Amino acid sequence: MKISRILLLSACIALLGFAAVAQAQTTMRMEPKIASFDFFMDHSGSMMMSHKQAGENKMVLARDLMIKVTKKVPALPYDASLHTFAPYKERLAQGAFNAVAMEKGLMGITVNEDIRGRYTPMGDGLMKLHSAVHSMKREGAVIVVSDGVSNKGSDPVAEARALYNTEPGICLHVVSFADSAEGEAVLKQISALNNCSVYADGTQLLASEMALDKFMQDVFYRVVEESAPAPVAAAPAPAPASEDEVLVLRNVNFAFDSAVITEDSAAILTEAALLIQERPGTVVLTGHTDSVGTDAYNQGLSERRAQSVRAFLAQKGISADRIRAVGKGESDPEYDNSTDEGRRLNRRVVITFE
Repeated sequence: MKISRILLLSACIALLGFAAVAQAQTTMRMEPKIASFDFFMDHSGSMMMSHKQAGENKMVLARDLMIKVTKKVPALPYDASLHTFAPYKERLAQGAFNAVAMEKGLMGITVNEDIRGRYTPMGDGLMKLHSAVHSMKREGAVIVVSDGVSNKGSDPVAEARALYNTEPGICLHVVSFADSAEGEAVLKQISALNNCSVYADGTQLLASEMALDKFMQDVFYRVVEESAPAPVAAAPAPAPASEDEVLVLRNVNFAFDSAVITEDSAAILTEAALLIQERPGTVVLTGHTDSVGTDAYNQGLSERRAQSVRAFLAQKGISADRIRAVGKGESDPEYDNSTDEGRRLNRRVVITFE
């Protein structure tokens, strides 16, 4: 029987940690920055217009982005709600976050309303939001998604300031689809009211997974490093010459439905390349997926991810002739695919040496 030593390279969404078995271990875990959040979305006539720079319907862009955000919210204990303004409407009441319910609420927001007569009372919307914000758990985040147009009702900057004065523990974050200097100025003034606020360009978040991942971490969670002392154990017997060494890369932060390696993931793969350079033999990359999707799709995805890692390692000086990439799709799970955490852990690439 062969004895395997396993070095686990693990990731929490956008940040990856490194742990070596039988050594002092360092792990990374996520903890929530907030207890609750609200998507507060501009549904005015100007949002039904085409974005001057992006050339697409702003409401479509905003809805698509918030659906992407919903899918990236980590499995932590959040409450959540959804409101629109112009006109003001509660579309999902505050309660335990449920991604399916949130996505359904977002899909219920129409994107082709008549532009005429649909002015933007952003300030009035913020004023009406007070009662909903009052019931939010602290710390709470209100994510304002708007093009910044405010052409009716009270001053939105003044109303945002009033919200801060009456509802401590709440932070207004801004996702901007502004395509005018006036709209951008309004949104930046709201963001500048409190240094807790994150300001992001919505079109950039849609275009860049890295930018979106940074926004998610800035608003929703922090990554905490934990160290544990090495366990006290008897000295192991000498390893036989046929010993295998295995590196396991879990959730190396491929974008959704993608095999493209992100900049954050590249850091851990660079570490892996250094380890591989110290060891002789053929390197076998075996890609795995969770059980979401068809067998055929997951087989192809696992192969693409293994090939992506192969190309990255080759760029880091590992001879391509040494590397063989294969995929096993969803056929070899190590964890329970009926849970979010189990599926996350099954999305992995295993590196072995022959």
